[in-house]
Amino acid sequence: MSSELPDTNTETQRMPFSASFKESFRYIRESVKAEGNNIRKSDPITIWLVPVVCIVLFFAAMVGGWIRFVVALSAYFSVLIYIAARVGIVRGMNHRQTNMVWHLLLASFLAGVLFAFAVLELLRFKAP
Repeated sequence: MSSELPDTNTETQRMPFSASFKESFRYIRESVKAEGNNIRKSDPITIWLVPVVCIVLFFAAMVGGWIRFVVALSAYFSVLIYIAARVGIVRGMNHRQTNMVWHLLLASFLAGVLFAFAVLELLRFKAP
């Protein structure tokens, strides 16, 4: 049913880390400029959901008790909805691109878990 899209970037040259990072960031900016206007009607809601969740989490960190727990769960489910709304884009990618997106998602998840452990460890230490 679906055909594999041709790999348009077959001649990617290996570069040092810093040069590769800069070129990748430039390429992402160009891609967002080129395709950023093509959004579905439901996307603006999830796009605005990200900064709203960040602001709410900031204020929730200042309160305690069950309010913090409810806000944290709401933020968690909001982020899951944000990711789930964008998973469909992989159907338009070739296998190599899909594999890279999958690895980036896994790396982001692991980075979040490690960050959470670091924050929890810092919270265990109490100021004198």
